Amino acid sequence: MIYRQTYQETQKHIDRLKNAFNTLKDKGFLPLDEEKIDTILEDDYLLAILDQIVYRFSKLQDSLAKLVKSYLYIKGENVENLTMVDILNKLEKLELGITKEKWFELRELRNILVHEYEDEKYKIAKTFNKIYDEINFFENFLGKLKDE
Repeated sequence: MIYRQTYQETQKHIDRLKNAFNTLKDKGFLPLDEEKIDTILEDDYLLAILDQIVYRFSKLQDSLAKLVKSYLYIKGENVENLTMVDILNKLEKLELGITKEKWFELRELRNILVHEYEDEKYKIAKTFNKIYDEINFFENFLGKLKDE
């Protein structure tokens, strides 16, 4: 039951992340660059879309962490007192397409957005573009966890 709820929550974050990026794409803002970030920062509607992406990406990572713990628990693993690194090691052995390096790379993207500074527009644009590129990864990874 908890697994299904967490799975659905994770899917919801991916869907809303995709919708937000699709809105930017439909308006010609993808891929982002420094000039487009300037335009977005001056438009409350577009800025709300960037804020939604930051929120959904952050929530996606939180729910994904809960989901993989539940997944391993269902597979018979005792994950209660394991660190995230230990959990990632177990996931790597199951060949689900996630590695420690990938997990921490995605975590770094989140940290960049949380600690963003408006004068670092190149870095902000690059980070949002990278998150957009990772949506397929999240969908594929979630698909591998679906049958539980």
